[in-house]
Amino acid sequence: MPSSSSTRASNMNARSEPPSLPAFLERRRLDLPMSLAFAAARGPFRVWAERLGTLWRAELPECDAPVEGRCDGEGVTLDYATGAQAEGVFLRPSEPGPHPAVLLLHEHGGSFDCGWEKMLDLPASQDTRARLYEGRAPAQAFLEAGFAVLCLDAPGWGRRWQGGAEAQQALAANAMGLGWSLAGLVAAEDVQAALWLARQPGIDAARIGAFGFSWGGFRAWQVAALCGAVKAHASLSWMACRADLMRPGAPLLRGQSAFWMLHPGLAHHADFPDLAGLCGAKPQFYRSGRGDRHMPEDSVARAWDTLSAIVAAAGGPPPDTGFHDHAHTCPSETLDEAVAFLSRQL
Repeated sequence: MPSSSSTRASNMNARSEPPSLPAFLERRRLDLPMSLAFAAARGPFRVWAERLGTLWRAELPECDAPVEGRCDGEGVTLDYATGAQAEGVFLRPSEPGPHPAVLLLHEHGGSFDCGWEKMLDLPASQDTRARLYEGRAPAQAFLEAGFAVLCLDAPGWGRRWQGGAEAQQALAANAMGLGWSLAGLVAAEDVQAALWLARQPGIDAARIGAFGFSWGGFRAWQVAALCGAVKAHASLSWMACRADLMRPGAPLLRGQSAFWMLHPGLAHHADFPDLAGLCGAKPQFYRSGRGDRHMPEDSVARAWDTLSAIVAAAGGPPPDTGFHDHAHTCPSETLDEAVAFLSRQL
């Protein structure tokens, strides 16, 4: 029988190794039921989408009620149905409208001191933009293309700071203890933000899009799947199959930031490309980087194949997909491609 000291030493060594699942969870990872996956559907797209969408929305806080918003010059404050409040920026082209508009969804990035500022050419975001966007500011790129831009702090970022990286687990536990989830809170807020944007004077409500990189990319396809006001999206560096994102050593297994992408009541019913498939016939743009440690290339390709099959069943145009050679970043050329795509589609 091993001594307690040798057991402790073994446990300490294990903590320094890449994360992995215990055997019983590993078996579940490989054999999730996925009862509401499109591949298991026995009927038309519309029936499948209604079943999955109804389940998803039941997991969310209220998100269909009109949200109150106040503008002060370019600054904006939204009061969500949950009682939460977010600050951000609402930028419009100088030319007369109505304008197409894009909901810009900031990434996680491991830094919490600023949220919406990451999307703008501001000193506060200089380091983040140099590291992830080749120094570019997505908000400026869309403004120059004639889009109005709305970008807000997500819960825990910027003026909504809640303790940074180490506090994410506690924030997630508190939300779940009260019947919500971090992923659900953000989804509901993004839907309400899109609905608010579509109602603003000078905005063409038929030409609303969403854009994001990394976690922002997850949010972009998510809000397009959940909100009819969003007519197209461009999602960079966040689409793959759930089982692959939970392989031994995968970043998602470390917890913390994983909670922003996990809807507890959906995980065993549908995969990520199934959820994105609720975009239906909307134009969709996806890019991912070769060598991205967060999004394995083989899994990304499989997810895109699944998504393409769903979109075909919905009667939509094939998703615009492709890889670049810059790992988990948003290269300048890819940003330009995303802007051009949404310009064509909206």
